[in-house]
Amino acid sequence: MLVIYMLIAVESIGTITACCDVSGVEVSGPVFETRIQGGVLADGLNSLFAGLLTNPPMSTFAQNNGIVALTRCANLTTGYACCLFLIIMGVFSKLASVFLAIPESVLGGMTTFLFANVLVSGIRILSYLKWTRRDRFIAAAAMTLGMGTTIKEDWFSYALSSYKGSNTTVNGLIISAEMIVNSGFTIASIIAIILNLVMPKEAEDLEEEENNGHPV
Repeated sequence: MLVIYMLIAVESIGTITACCDVSGVEVSGPVFETRIQGGVLADGLNSLFAGLLTNPPMSTFAQNNGIVALTRCANLTTGYACCLFLIIMGVFSKLASVFLAIPESVLGGMTTFLFANVLVSGIRILSYLKWTRRDRFIAAAAMTLGMGTTIKEDWFSYALSSYKGSNTTVNGLIISAEMIVNSGFTIASIIAIILNLVMPKEAEDLEEEENNGHPV
């Protein structure tokens, strides 16, 4: 669960950045950092309340970036109205059943398009990198292992298959480990975080941080 919370924070940062980009606001600077801090805090509180209500951590809805890009509507009032409608439909199931009556082909086509927008938003965020050798190595390593895990989801199941005992705790740990390492998104995020922390920065990056007054 702790790993899931960490990955949701990573996802929130990417989603908020993409949302700022498609909304036409800045994606760097103090105002942007404030948005990131507020978004991660709100996501953490939502996940905390979800846990109190016996639900898993709540994830940000990245498809909204595709909706904003499609409609070019990023007004906060519209977002609050959508939240109100979701609450009403969650309480009154008869209203929600109207949307369940939409044909699956329509929902599938729109969902595919929205997820494609999420992919494009991620590529757009990567374009903000200066793409030094360090950046290229981190991105390549994360994407390689992430895509490899997605293609071969059960790659780790053979590592712990030798245990045949009935210990509930050990079996639970094995299942938890397999859930983590069999997710391409999880592996890519963990690899990117670790490499970003341990790999030395380029000389020009260190010089830029010194000029801007940031600690090296």
